[in-house]
Amino acid sequence: MTTPLEPGERVPGDRSGGEPSPPASARTILDRPPGDRYGPATDPADRSGGALERAGPPLAVAAVGVALFVLLGGVLAVTAGLLVVAGLVGWLTGLFVRPPARAATVAVGVVLLGLAGIWLFGRWEGGVLDPIEYFAEVQGILVPFELVVAAGLAAATSR
Repeated sequence: MTTPLEPGERVPGDRSGGEPSPPASARTILDRPPGDRYGPATDPADRSGGALERAGPPLAVAAVGVALFVLLGGVLAVTAGLLVVAGLVGWLTGLFVRPPARAATVAVGVVLLGLAGIWLFGRWEGGVLDPIEYFAEVQGILVPFELVVAAGLAAATSR
């Protein structure tokens, strides 16, 4: 006597229509084990590049940003236009750096390096003020605004 089948159970040796089961050599072999789908997701682009490759675009943004700060703020003596450069640096940094807190930190660092470059250019021209007095005298309240604009746009773009 045979045991009754439960709903959805197949008859042994029957493949949806009474066909016999294929021999063991004709069975499908998977490319990877089924349990691999529960592992961490990896993007093929992440595996191809090293740390130096991933750091290239943010380093380029930093170098160009610092150069623009020194050119505009030091050589051309533009002050209000540095807000636009700070916003551009923040926006571009947010495109390449994640998460938002790290992007904001990097953008503020780039702006601070640019401001240090402006101060060093002023020293090279014969200035004698320390950085705090120099920026209080030359740019005044614009320095904190530049930092906030860079950090805000970097964090907003990085999401």
